[in-house]
Amino acid sequence: MKKFTALLVSMLVVFLIGCQVNFTTTTRTTNTITQTTTTTTIDLSRLYSEVYARIYEELYESVRQEVIANMSQEQFDTLYEQVIGEITTRIQNGEITVSPQTVIERLIAVANESANTVVGISNYDGSGNLVGTGSGVLYRKVGDKYYVITNEHVVKDGTTFEVVFEDGSTIQAILRGVDALVDIAVLYFTSSETYPIATFGDSEVVQKGDLILAVGNPSGFKYYGSATLGIVSGVERYFDTDGDGARDMFVNYIQHDAAINKGNSGGALFDLNGNVIGINVIKISSVEIEGMGFAIPSGLAATLADEIIEFGFSNRMVYLGVGFYDLSSLTAEDRASLVPPIPSNLTQGFYVISTDSRGSLFGSVQQGDVILQVGAIVVENSVQFVKERFATYRVGDVISIVIWRNGETLTIENIVLKSRS
Repeated sequence: MKKFTALLVSMLVVFLIGCQVNFTTTTRTTNTITQTTTTTTIDLSRLYSEVYARIYEELYESVRQEVIANMSQEQFDTLYEQVIGEITTRIQNGEITVSPQTVIERLIAVANESANTVVGISNYDGSGNLVGTGSGVLYRKVGDKYYVITNEHVVKDGTTFEVVFEDGSTIQAILRGVDALVDIAVLYFTSSETYPIATFGDSEVVQKGDLILAVGNPSGFKYYGSATLGIVSGVERYFDTDGDGARDMFVNYIQHDAAINKGNSGGALFDLNGNVIGINVIKISSVEIEGMGFAIPSGLAATLADEIIEFGFSNRMVYLGVGFYDLSSLTAEDRASLVPPIPSNLTQGFYVISTDSRGSLFGSVQQGDVILQVGAIVVENSVQFVKERFATYRVGDVISIVIWRNGETLTIENIVLKSRS
């Protein structure tokens, strides 16, 4: 028991010591937000419980499951009190600093600190004319070289580039490479100055309803570093950009309602911990639509950026080059309108409506085919397929596909996977 207690306490100390433990305090009201300045009295007993609850959730439960079979509830309760006592002692000794922090304070901290990792990007053509401006995120520093993530469309058609800082100073940057399919580009510049580097968070844990801040340079550098507040409206979004009913954008976008405009492209989407969870890329706007922005998940952006930094290009994103309907999402009415028609028992797969000559499947599939399997990936739905494709295949791989065509199931072999470029 003593050894086990010591193990738990030491693990808790490693988890907590030297850290500032922040607690978000919120007050729920109806259609009203009131901010007041008050003197806060900390309820230590509640605080200790909250500290323990967080540790319990992340660490203690896994340990408990291993030993509970050989420990009575009374022994477990005793151990609990010992752990709480150790935490209390360390808080009182000043080894653990605890400070309550409101949502508003966290938002201000992100806007004033993490936002400094977002810079401006200027794009010039061969004649020195300004093609356009956008935003970028300081991603990595190697020696005196800084790497900046932005969108491919921010640097498109440019030959020279500048990174623009808030004080108006600029520094020439070089394009390292792009991934046109996902719309990611990486620039780099060298400097002896010290600039803050963004922390990229885990976009896999982002969920609908999370509070976020979008930071970028809408409508040029006059509004440099604008921060706008919103929530995550949805995850794993795919959408039709040309109105033909087929999904064209095949990245599992984070949808949010923070205000973004032209110039925000390439800027950061932050969570309340100041982590980059996405790279803003597109906004849908019309008379009928408002508040629909999309960001490339940080995990995908970072993966592609790492490959571009290392190789100058990314072989990660394969371009199939087909427009299609996802059968799993079609209504009975939609299915009835398909020409040529498909049997009622065919409920999963991609119904091909167009092909792109640049794509991997050009010449292998035709309008009216249903793609049932791509390599080892059996098509269930768009979300599942995109995730598995990203994890399984790269440009240059040779695969076979299985399709349904005119009542027959066919296997087409020796297909070389291509990029969009």
